[in-house]
Amino acid sequence: MNDYDEIRQHMELLNDQELLAIIREHDEEQWRPEVFDIVGAILKNRGVSPSSEEPETEEGIPAAIQSLDLVTVAYYFNEIDSEMDRMALEAKGLEAWTLNKYTPEHHMGRVALQVRAEDLTAAMAILESEPAFSSDLPDDIAAPPCPKCGSREITEKSEVMEVLSSSGSRSDKEVWLYRCSSCGYKWSDS
Repeated sequence: MNDYDEIRQHMELLNDQELLAIIREHDEEQWRPEVFDIVGAILKNRGVSPSSEEPETEEGIPAAIQSLDLVTVAYYFNEIDSEMDRMALEAKGLEAWTLNKYTPEHHMGRVALQVRAEDLTAAMAILESEPAFSSDLPDDIAAPPCPKCGSREITEKSEVMEVLSSSGSRSDKEVWLYRCSSCGYKWSDS
């Protein structure tokens, strides 16, 4: 996969408002020049033009959702994770929104995943539920079959583990752990 495809995949996970913000802000220090063309093409494919953007309030929140009684379900440090959970909620029939919020105490932005107040309990149950079996996912994003029995009934989760490099230094590394529901075998991707 080339760089352009990776950028496009990342950008396609963002919602329309996030893409419109990238176009509107046109921050060339944050984004490479080709990102703006990619984002424009994605918005065009979705039938959204920068001029169709919803009016925003002083806080930068679209006026259409500010009037809703929203509560934050979770905060994320990256938009991909928040967007994955937003899509999981919407797949179960709950409307959800992601909002970028700056937190001075962390000197960085955080993404808030929000739902209507009356949907909070259902949203928490969905996000805290067991992950879907890999066999329920499309083949191009499903986990590999079990190397022991060949089953596709696989669950996966990521964990940050401390690893030792060849130079002897320690660092954190994200590792995907897989578990076969058929035979119980466990393995990692590294």
